[in-house]
Parts: sequence; C-alpha cells; structure tokens
Amino acid sequence: MTTPTKTEVAMQNLMDVFHEYAKKDKHTLNKLQMKQFMETELGQLCKNKKNVESFDKMMKDLDFDGDGEVNFEEFVSFVAGVMFSCNEIYVKRKEQQAKEEACQLKK
Repeated sequence: MTTPTKTEVAMQNLMDVFHEYAKKDKHTLNKLQMKQFMETELGQLCKNKKNVESFDKMMKDLDFDGDGEVNFEEFVSFVAGVMFSCNEIYVKRKEQQAKEEACQLKK
C-alpha cells in the first residue's frame, strides 16, 4: 500500500470537513452549518467578517442552484476562492521578503 500524497490527503481532509458539518441525509450545508464551518475552520480568516448582511450575500452567491443550501460543489468553489485570496497574500509576502533580503545584502 502506498502512502497518499499531500494533495490526496488535502482532498480527503476537505471532504471529511464538509461531511462533518453537512446534514447527514442531504450532504449539504445550511446557513447555520456554513456559519459554524467558517467560524470554526476559518476563524482566523473570518474574524473581521461578522457582518450578517455580507454573510447572507456570500451564501446567496455560493448557492448556484438556488436551493438555499451549499452542496459539495458549491463548498469547493468557496474554499477555492478563499485559497486564491490567501495565495495572493502569500505571493506578495514572499516578494516583499525577497526585496528586503536583497536590500540587506546590498548593505
């Protein structure tokens, strides 16, 4: 048996987290479950986003099929969007660190 790759482990973890918060019978997240997911799993990223109105808009934007709940496809789309934003910040920080290191080498 081979050891799963980092990507395979990440995928399994994402599925596990979704189903941990999802309704057992429907495999979807309602508004309360999505809010619990965000507060628990993304607390550091969402700590300044307590605005109910913006949460409602986000839920509406995520709900592609209009059923009032977030299915796995919609959930993955949300997580991907968060990851894109985090990656932009990561890249900018790495670029800034490289510039600072280059400046220190010149001194």
